[in-house]
Amino acid sequence: MKQNPFPYSWWTKILGLLIITGGIISFFLQHQKKGIFDFNELAAGLSWGLVFIFFSRERTDDEMIRSLKFKALARALIVAFSITHLYNYLFLNWRLKREHDILLSISAYQFLALTLLIATGYFYYLKHQTALNAGE
Repeated sequence: MKQNPFPYSWWTKILGLLIITGGIISFFLQHQKKGIFDFNELAAGLSWGLVFIFFSRERTDDEMIRSLKFKALARALIVAFSITHLYNYLFLNWRLKREHDILLSISAYQFLALTLLIATGYFYYLKHQTALNAGE
């Protein structure tokens, strides 16, 4: 018996969307309440929701879908790591006066949210391209 590498059922995408919506609402409520933009809170909601969306099964789950998800995740990891590294290099290595300038390194939640956002978008792009090519 082959075990599916994606542990969540296809309907958990709805749970992921609810978590993302809750994270966005919480982000804006926090801004109204305290007057700050807490991007780590937003990234936490995005990353948890995208985990459920990306790692859930598709309705038609086969070897091709698994291959597309792996390809999307592998490329997204490289792109997100490059973006994170460039951001940290360009903005955190300059001689800033730490008393006045507030620039923070990208957190793990932000990196995970960026990676999963790229992977999810790229997966659905690849899936759409595959469907177009199969229809020709």
